[in-house]
Amino acid sequence: MNLNNIDYNSLKNDENISVQIGKEIERLSWIKSPFESFTGKGGDRGVRTFSVENDQPYRPRLKNKLTGAGVEGNADFKTNYDELEILNQTIYPKVVGNALRSPIRQYSKMQSIDFVKESVDSLSEWMQDRRDKAIVAHLCNDFTNVVAADAQNGFKDYKKSPEDTTKQIAKGDVCSVKLLRRAIFMARSGTHANGKEAFPIKPIKADRESVNGISVIHNSYLILLESHQIQQLKADKEWREMQAYAGDRGDKNRLFTGFVGMIDNCPILDMGVWTKMQVGMPNTDLSDADFKHYLDSQNVSKTTPPSFYADKQPLSIGALIGASAIVMAGSNATKFYIDDTQDSGRKVVCGADRLLSIAKGRFSLESGALSPFSNQDFATIGIFSSKE
Repeated sequence: MNLNNIDYNSLKNDENISVQIGKEIERLSWIKSPFESFTGKGGDRGVRTFSVENDQPYRPRLKNKLTGAGVEGNADFKTNYDELEILNQTIYPKVVGNALRSPIRQYSKMQSIDFVKESVDSLSEWMQDRRDKAIVAHLCNDFTNVVAADAQNGFKDYKKSPEDTTKQIAKGDVCSVKLLRRAIFMARSGTHANGKEAFPIKPIKADRESVNGISVIHNSYLILLESHQIQQLKADKEWREMQAYAGDRGDKNRLFTGFVGMIDNCPILDMGVWTKMQVGMPNTDLSDADFKHYLDSQNVSKTTPPSFYADKQPLSIGALIGASAIVMAGSNATKFYIDDTQDSGRKVVCGADRLLSIAKGRFSLESGALSPFSNQDFATIGIFSSKE
């Protein structure tokens, strides 16, 4: 590992060593992240990143395509000007960090240099956990469009609101191919769960392959499911039949952590279950306090922990995501700190921090006519089923 190639003895005298360690913490924090494969700066990434240098409010913008009829023939432009729609979202970066202090050197079984190396590894894991749980929390907070499982029809009819719909879920309403196909159809057709027109969700650019000498880009939605939902899906007869005849792409594509199969060209990912010890998708047994801890109150207008969506039956929560489902602004690297003067030099403190802001993609109107995107989840559809 790169950690073994760092000269820890030069930490005090060479600031570049701390910079090197900070970059390594950042790299390590992404290695095991389930979001790494679809995170990037491009507008076709599921988690879209923006670089910032300070904690001032940041406003990622979205420019909607022109939809006017234009002019023809000898008509003047002024007879039919189009409307330029610019949507924005304000997010608020803040510093997040953690630190460790060693025991006194005489009582420690490890040498101080080992403590530093172990601290770097642990801080990398903490940074991943802190960031990834914040991504999941914002992704699953305050859905504006959802599908809810139904034992008979695959999905339930929409009620007055997302929470009114999900609270109808009873025991036996489990995740199925029909439920996921409904979410995919809504994303592709630009349909809200209430049947009214919304807007098509832009897919994520998943991979590229050559077919008969022609370069083909695969664009897909990603379906992130909690492990209970994955097990329910695997018990669905239609799912088993689909995977038995899956093509080579479905068999060979292992770009995504937890990839378990495909539905209508969309990868299904087992994201695990959110617990105190691991990152995963939430269910309604997750405590409200644990969920809210990872929400940045400045970046949400409404807080809806998993329990908000349940009545008497516990629920599992998944999500279909497209491009820019999550926006993340922050520094490009983690900063590492070391102080070996603690307690008259008997103890060592190691710390790491970085600028970070995470929010669900939800753009509001800045100029132009009222847009269907305004204050709606830009690329997220909640997937709810009975937790059993």
